[in-house]
Amino acid sequence: AGLTNNCDPTLDARMTEAGQLQATDAAAAAERWAEIDRAVVDLALWAPLFNEGTDFVSARVGNYQFHPAYFVLLDQLWVR
Repeated sequence: AGLTNNCDPTLDARMTEAGQLQATDAAAAAERWAEIDRAVVDLALWAPLFNEGTDFVSARVGNYQFHPAYFVLLDQLWVR
């Protein structure tokens, strides 16, 4: 079900099959995953519109970088 609370046994089966196929035929598995990705997008189960947030850092912090999925990239920060 995941974050969308959606249960689709057919889609779940396709994902299981694609996962198993990765061990024997990576190219075919990649095609299957692309098909699954398109199917999920077409279902429009989850469409984030924006992600609001604020990060506060000290004046001693440098090289602050923000990533939309990982947020503050802590391994890139330095402290004076």
